[in-house]
Amino acid sequence: MSAETGDRLSRWKGGYWDVDNTPWHKTEPNESLVKHWYKVSKGKQGLRVLFPLCGASVDLNWLYRQNNTVVGVEGVRKGVEKLFTDANVEYNVSKVGGSDSWKFQTPDEGLTVYLRDFIGIQKEMVGSFDAVFDRGALEAMDESDRPGYISTVRGLLKDDFVYILSGYDYKPEQKTGPPRPLPLQVVEQLFGEFAAVELLAQEREEKTGMNWNIPNLIKNTYLLTRK
Repeated sequence: MSAETGDRLSRWKGGYWDVDNTPWHKTEPNESLVKHWYKVSKGKQGLRVLFPLCGASVDLNWLYRQNNTVVGVEGVRKGVEKLFTDANVEYNVSKVGGSDSWKFQTPDEGLTVYLRDFIGIQKEMVGSFDAVFDRGALEAMDESDRPGYISTVRGLLKDDFVYILSGYDYKPEQKTGPPRPLPLQVVEQLFGEFAAVELLAQEREEKTGMNWNIPNLIKNTYLLTRK
């Protein structure tokens, strides 16, 4: 593990998980995922779905229960263990040969989470994906890490992919992230080389806006597909 990777993961472990400071964690499936999944997936089951920086998200179990093969990547062990405990599923833990990574997986191999840094993970380890759900992953990244994140995601996508991305729209001077702003023009710049970007939904986040002292805070949900 590089020093840069270690620093990135230790910030999340020490600053958030170790002190139970995980305000992004929700106990119910993400509303945008529930609302848009059927349309985006065209009602298909058996899809391979990637969750970058998944934390302990209940969204993975929600899609797993719908007969999809779900793979998450998370850098903090406490988050991974909480995810499987909350899902109330049996799982095995194994070391991934030739790496510093660990694999948590249900016996039917339908739900898997890799304990490691997301940036740099390759399809030889995790496979390729029909779909991605990204709520709280890209927006959590330092801007300097975005190119590495995008490059990693791009290398894991199948030709015909769908990618749901959630992000807040506010001026950078209004708040020090994370989460960092992802307005439409930024998303188009980041993904425009290989993906078409559609704005699926735009919602006012009044309560979060009050907490952050950002009037008229907007949350955008995007759909990315192959150009």
